[in-house]
Amino acid sequence: MMTDKIIMDCLILAAGSASRFGGCKQLADWQGQPLLATSIATARTLEPARIFVVGGAFYPQLLQALPKLDAKPKKLSEKELTKSPVELLEFPAWKLGVGNSLAFGVKHLQSSNPVLVLLGDQPLISAQDLRNLYRSWCKNPNKIACASFANTLGVPAIFPARFKARLYECRGDRGAKNVLLRYADQVIPVPMPSAEFDVDTPAELTSYLKKVI
Repeated sequence: MMTDKIIMDCLILAAGSASRFGGCKQLADWQGQPLLATSIATARTLEPARIFVVGGAFYPQLLQALPKLDAKPKKLSEKELTKSPVELLEFPAWKLGVGNSLAFGVKHLQSSNPVLVLLGDQPLISAQDLRNLYRSWCKNPNKIACASFANTLGVPAIFPARFKARLYECRGDRGAKNVLLRYADQVIPVPMPSAEFDVDTPAELTSYLKKVI
């Protein structure tokens, strides 16, 4: 369990239609649990106050599967885990794009807490990756700490509360990455090669599974 931690919220984006996957990839099997459950479990290792999941195209399926999504990180005992409540949000206008989904989620963060932004389809991101991100951010909590990979910046990222207004302005296909690039002078890049991989197709899911076996 982390000590002397700064309380934050977590926002996981999982609203898309996964057209290239051909179905609800958020619930595709990943090592015996839904793909989205992996993101939730990994996020829990930072012990956020609350975890908000933005659902959209497959909201009914996610709502039905919510008990399965309430997963625990593997290899962690009860003593090492603080349960963070998960709230599934329905974003009916998910077709507007990831930027609008992000803005919708941020609107529900009614506190002064910083926010960890994750995607629901990056299963190779580990608990250690998030701990590295958190520790880098704690050294300068007025800035944004984000993943650095493949010569670019992206999520996972921890945004101080003062950047929530910028996230709320996101629209269309311009999501958190747009904010990171716009405020690059306020960003702490954290090397995270695993953040390069997100699941778009069943073939990619199979390929990524081989990386962790």
